Amino acid sequence: MPDSEIHAQLLRIRIEKPRIIDIPGMKDFPELVQGFTTRYGGVSQGPYATLNLNFYREDDPARVMENFRLLSEEVGVSLENMVLSRQVHGCRVFRVDDTHRGMGVIRPRSYDEVDGLTTDIPGIMLVTYYADCVPLYFYDPVKKAICLSHSGWKGTLLDIAGESVKTMKNHYQSRPEDIRVSLGPHIRACCFEVGDDVARKFFDTFPWSEESAGKNDKGKWTLNLEAVIRGSLLRHGILEQHIFSCPFCTKCEHDVFFSHRGSGGKTGTGAALLMIRSSV
Repeated sequence: MPDSEIHAQLLRIRIEKPRIIDIPGMKDFPELVQGFTTRYGGVSQGPYATLNLNFYREDDPARVMENFRLLSEEVGVSLENMVLSRQVHGCRVFRVDDTHRGMGVIRPRSYDEVDGLTTDIPGIMLVTYYADCVPLYFYDPVKKAICLSHSGWKGTLLDIAGESVKTMKNHYQSRPEDIRVSLGPHIRACCFEVGDDVARKFFDTFPWSEESAGKNDKGKWTLNLEAVIRGSLLRHGILEQHIFSCPFCTKCEHDVFFSHRGSGGKTGTGAALLMIRSSV
């Protein structure tokens, strides 16, 4: 996408201040409810302003719950039908069913250490949360199954993208060539700086990642998480034409999206949302 178009989209977002933006690739399917939240339209204050969706920050839990209520109203999905991950920067992908409705939002979870959620049940909204990490949206339009995974640099190293594909194959008999994958807003190569130790882990685990890495004028490695994830997805059988990406960098645009690095470490988190409609 040309820079001029990206800038025009960001200008429109800053003017209109939507709570949720559409995700390329996912928005093409009317049977899906999908999106990624911005910082706008909530009630939290200070570094969490305004639509913080993380109960594990030093934000008032009542404000976070009100933000979820506003989000519920926005997407037309009740809190009772949302399921929230419990992220630990791992690679576990958890299969959600009707017994998990509302968990993590209005009632306690029966699961822990979950960075990915998957289901084939219409009417259950999967919710994962972010402040620079990569949101991965998966949809199999043949088997009608979805997956939503949180891929930080640690999860990327553990190949949660590949684990998500494997999980869909195992649970729903999805064929990789049918699966669509979208990457939501995340910290991009322009801003993702790491030291030699982390860079070497990536180069050793994903040899192709070195091709898109470089060093900046501060002597730090800059890594392209999207390139790493794309390489993994292709090696797991996802077709190039079925991989889509949102072009926004959360650190560059930390007034629009929550960003851990853009805020100096104290911030709220946004959320990725994905659901198969009960009816279209």
